[in-house]
Amino acid sequence: MPVPATMLAFDDTDSPDGMCTTYLTTLVLEELPDLDLLGWPRLVRLNPNVPWKTRGNAAVCLPLGHGEGRGTLCGRLERGEVRWHKRGAPVDPSELLERAAPVVARHAKFECHTTNPGVVAAIDRPSPTLYWRAVREVVSLEDVESELSAKGAHWRKFKGGRGVIGASAAMAWRPRDRTWEVIAYRSPDRFGTPRGIEPESVIQMDKETSRTFNNYDPENGHIAIAPGSPCPVLFGIRGDSPRELLKAKDMIRGERPDKWLLYMSNQGTEDHIARRRVRDLRPGDSAKVRGTVSSEPVTVPGGHVVLRLGDGAEIDAAFYEQSRGMRDAARGLLPGDEIVAYGSVRSSPRSLNVEKLQVVRLSSHVRKVSNPECPKCGKRMGSMGSGQGYRCKVCGARAPKSAAEFEPVARSVSVGWYEPPVSSRRHLHKPLRRMPRGNINKI
Repeated sequence: MPVPATMLAFDDTDSPDGMCTTYLTTLVLEELPDLDLLGWPRLVRLNPNVPWKTRGNAAVCLPLGHGEGRGTLCGRLERGEVRWHKRGAPVDPSELLERAAPVVARHAKFECHTTNPGVVAAIDRPSPTLYWRAVREVVSLEDVESELSAKGAHWRKFKGGRGVIGASAAMAWRPRDRTWEVIAYRSPDRFGTPRGIEPESVIQMDKETSRTFNNYDPENGHIAIAPGSPCPVLFGIRGDSPRELLKAKDMIRGERPDKWLLYMSNQGTEDHIARRRVRDLRPGDSAKVRGTVSSEPVTVPGGHVVLRLGDGAEIDAAFYEQSRGMRDAARGLLPGDEIVAYGSVRSSPRSLNVEKLQVVRLSSHVRKVSNPECPKCGKRMGSMGSGQGYRCKVCGARAPKSAAEFEPVARSVSVGWYEPPVSSRRHLHKPLRRMPRGNINKI
């Protein structure tokens, strides 16, 4: 049974120019030194297609209270070690909100027009249904506030308060699948300056840790653990083993972290993907569609590849240039091939922007090598026109279209899975290395 805890969650505090919702976690914990974590800090990614997200659409949820025992190490801040506890008692949610909300108010990036923070505190958590809606759909603030009221929760809105949606959804998350991420933060005097990470140490860490993922992009020579924005994060390493992540963190050389925290997360779980039929796809959906290729791929300006995919209804499936090998695989598909395409639905032009591809079955295609020989005089016969067969120009003998000599078309694509390079993957994308081998063909 879960430890009774008071859940504190917040969202929508950052901007493209700085801050980070996870960094705010460290500031909140610094200002609540008398409280303990009664479980892992939670980093929860939500629908990547919402139009008003600032960067990665992440919310944070902290189970807080008074812990018992020594606990398990999960971070180091200015105040010292941070540990989470298996036993403890919750605190009053209204008092917790009164203490935490001012911290959010001091540090959120209110100057960004899309930043609309929200803070929620509750013991009785929202239904898991709220999480599944928020990771796959667009949820209204009115619906969320109605559920929070029914649960006796307490919340605070800043500006439009849309962050209440993400905070409540993070609180509602009950993991079916989970990963972890250890995030190291920079010293404040280095915010906005180039990060000093030795690439060789990242490559070595990637090779020597078997349960981490998305560390390094060999196709683009890109260090993927370091963000590109001027936020407080130095690096973030994701994986399936908290113990191995602690080891991996210490393998990174260069600029030293000012503090760090280890989160449980839904990253790499593909929770945002739902199985859909083409006719049911709506703009903003993230879905997987099983269907048949009905057109030859077309390469459009920019190097992107587009083909038609159908299961009764049809939609354009778009493979962007940045997906590299997956795009090249799509270019080798032909009508009649059966595939499963994972991606997000664009409204105009209506298309499925593909994020992962499984080629299930390749259809048989042949090409004509030569016209048939005349069985009477041994000369090559001539075509009588499209679909009309062949006739010998010497003796007039006729032969059907099928009498021509054909050979199988060599295919440049194989049955199997294809995904983009590491630097082109979304936070929720489930890498193929995380997919159980026995279930990899189950759709």
